Amino acid sequence: MNFLLMGLPKSGKSTLFNSLTKAKHQDIYTETRTGIVKVPDPNLDLVSNWYEADKKVNGEMTLNDPETNLNFETSSDFIEKKYLSEIQKFDGVILVIRDFKNDSVIHPYNKIDCVNDFEQFTIESRLIDVQIIEKRIENIRRSFKSLTKQEREKGEKNIELLSEVSDLIEKGESFSSPLFTDIHKSVIGSTFLLAKAPIVVVVNNSEGEIISESKEGVLKKLLRKDGRLISLSLGLEEELSKMSNSDADEFRKDLGFENNQLGNIFSDLLKVSNTICFLTAGKKECRSWLLKKGSSAVEAASKIHTDIARGFVRAEVIHNKDLIKYKNEKEARDKTAIKREGKQYIIKEGDVVNFLFSV
Repeated sequence: MNFLLMGLPKSGKSTLFNSLTKAKHQDIYTETRTGIVKVPDPNLDLVSNWYEADKKVNGEMTLNDPETNLNFETSSDFIEKKYLSEIQKFDGVILVIRDFKNDSVIHPYNKIDCVNDFEQFTIESRLIDVQIIEKRIENIRRSFKSLTKQEREKGEKNIELLSEVSDLIEKGESFSSPLFTDIHKSVIGSTFLLAKAPIVVVVNNSEGEIISESKEGVLKKLLRKDGRLISLSLGLEEELSKMSNSDADEFRKDLGFENNQLGNIFSDLLKVSNTICFLTAGKKECRSWLLKKGSSAVEAASKIHTDIARGFVRAEVIHNKDLIKYKNEKEARDKTAIKREGKQYIIKEGDVVNFLFSV
C-alpha cells in the first residue's frame, strides 16, 4: 500500500508524516520524503500471544510526503505540479486540511476555513484528473502511426470515452454516479484518478479541540461516500510520537483520550482502500500481511513469495478467533478446525493461513 499525503503549505501534512513515521521535524525539504509504517493489527497481537511467538511482524504501508512550496505568492497548491508525473504509483490519498488557529502560521488563503480548503482541493483535484486523462489521450494519438486500422478504431473509441469521463469530472460528478458507466470505468482501468482514489481527510485541530459538528457535517456532505474523515491535533500527536508508548499512553489518559487517536487513521486507510489483514503464524514468527479484500488464497500466497503462488498445493486456514479456543495447534488439527482450502478460497480478515507448496 502506497499513500500520497496532500495538503496546503502549513496545513500539518508533514507533521502527520513525522508523527506516523517518527521522522525528524524538517521545516524545509526539497524532494519527496518516503517512510514505511507498521500497520497495527489486534488479531496479530492476539495470535502472537497465543503462540508465545519469538517474533511479531506487522504489515507495512508506504507514506509519501512531497515537497511543499512555501512561497504563497507563486503557489497555493495541494501538490506541486512537478509531482503529477509520479501520481500513478499511489494507491490512495491522505488529505490534511487546517482547522487550528495560530496567528504566527500564515494560511495561503489568508483565512482559516477547513470547508473552503476542502472545496478548493475538490476543484484542484478535478483539474489534476483532467490533465491525467488528457495525457492518456495524447499517448493514444501518438501511437496511431504504428497501429492497424482495427487498433486505431479501438483507440478512437477509447479517446471518445475518455473525453466523456473528463467532461463528467469537470462537471463535478462523483465517480460513483450512475453517469459513470461500467464502460467508462473499464476504459479508466487502473489509471490513478483523484476522483476514484481511496481518500482519508484529516482535519488538523488546535490542541484540546475537535472539529465543530456543523463543519463536520458540511465536510461529510462534500466528501465521497467511500471516503473517511478524522479529526486530530497533529502538533500534539507529533510530540507524543517522540515519547515511549507507555509515556504517550499515560499522557493521553491525562488529557482524557481513551485510546491512541492517531492509530485510528490506519483502520480508516484499510477501509477506504478495501484492504484486509491475514496472518501467517507459528512459534518462531507471527506476521500480518495486507491484502485486497476479495483476494484468493493463491493471490495471498503471492504476497509472501511468488514461488509459493507458483507451486501452490493448498492452504490450511483457521480464523484467529477459532484458533485461540484451543490449547495448541495440534488440538485444533485433531478437532479438524483447521480447514484445507484450494486456490480459489477467498481470504477473510483475521484468517490464519499456512500455505503448502511444491516447486
